[in-house]
Amino acid sequence: MVKDDAALILSLMSGTSVDSVDAALCCVWERSGKISAQLIGFHEHPYPPDTRRRLLNLMRDTQGALQLTCSLNYELAHLFADSALSLLGALGYSSNQLSAVASHGQTVYHLPPPTNSNELFPSTLQIGEPAVIALRVGAPTIANFRSADMAAGGQGAPLVPFADYHLFSRRHETIVVQNIGGIANCTVLPEGASLDDVVAFDTGPGNVLIDLLVARFFGGSAYDNDGVIAASGQVLEPLLAEWMNHPFIHLPPPKSTGREVFGPEMIEDAIRRFPTASPADLVATATRFTARSIAWNLREFVCPRVPPIATVYLAGGGAYNTTLRRFLADELRDIFGQRPPRVATIDELGIPSKARECVAFAILGYARLHKIPANVPTVTGASRKVLLGVIYEAV
Repeated sequence: MVKDDAALILSLMSGTSVDSVDAALCCVWERSGKISAQLIGFHEHPYPPDTRRRLLNLMRDTQGALQLTCSLNYELAHLFADSALSLLGALGYSSNQLSAVASHGQTVYHLPPPTNSNELFPSTLQIGEPAVIALRVGAPTIANFRSADMAAGGQGAPLVPFADYHLFSRRHETIVVQNIGGIANCTVLPEGASLDDVVAFDTGPGNVLIDLLVARFFGGSAYDNDGVIAASGQVLEPLLAEWMNHPFIHLPPPKSTGREVFGPEMIEDAIRRFPTASPADLVATATRFTARSIAWNLREFVCPRVPPIATVYLAGGGAYNTTLRRFLADELRDIFGQRPPRVATIDELGIPSKARECVAFAILGYARLHKIPANVPTVTGASRKVLLGVIYEAV
């Protein structure tokens, strides 16, 4: 049942894992300056294998395949609309009940400042043409959430800390919401914090290197289901040490990244230089790298700024990887000693791990409808607060 004064928002997104278009139908409302959301339903619409292959090829083409980008922008929009309509149909809702669709789109390239290049300008590109979604679904569609923050000099990411603050912040406990999608990012909510006290940034790779290795060596698998492959291997300590010296890991916030930095080139380089390593050992090393880079970033860039962390809540596909969770608990124990943060999934807070980012964009959509600036300049580095998203009418 939708509250009388609430907005019904259907949110759509696809992350750096490029595995599906996720759709969430949410009831969103505001009370005393705090925005709340109730998840009504969630749907994962897998990418057709050929579409996923072409998307990944596009992301690997650093010169830019203009024709393919143009085509996929519209092709993906129809897949996003299919996902939205499938969810509405399954839940028994109609398009005319929606206040809006909030579509993050599919990031195909992210180039945050500084670019370290005289030829490239700070920029970001999400595809999935919102005009198509608006017409197909029959509801106003909000998209291009990252562009205004980048126009104000920000990284354009992460954007979900605004929603995390409204959904999960606590008066008497410091928590971390650690997303492990293709890329890993943390939102730190200090006890009793205001929105401007929130700490958030990308910590490095999430599942992206793991998934690339599994696809390379274990045909037919797109990811390491429950971390079974990683659990069967041994960590290659020399390779792990090299990866931990990656400049991005040591870069202080604000920072954001993507497949442009942690992608196929890293994997091919590791395979070339460690030719006798078994595939399981490489997967184990990538899994440990994700866990260690998260823990290292928390120690270096979070702990000096906030009260002791009580719990690290995991979200995203990596939350379901038992081996990754165990590795992360080990790393936190090494860093924090006898009183490490508890590791749990965000399901404990009432939001399914896989749906968390979708719910976040429903809240960002609500903020745009109500003209509430939703970027967090202390997180993204933007010069000021701005409205996020552009509204495409369904006409």
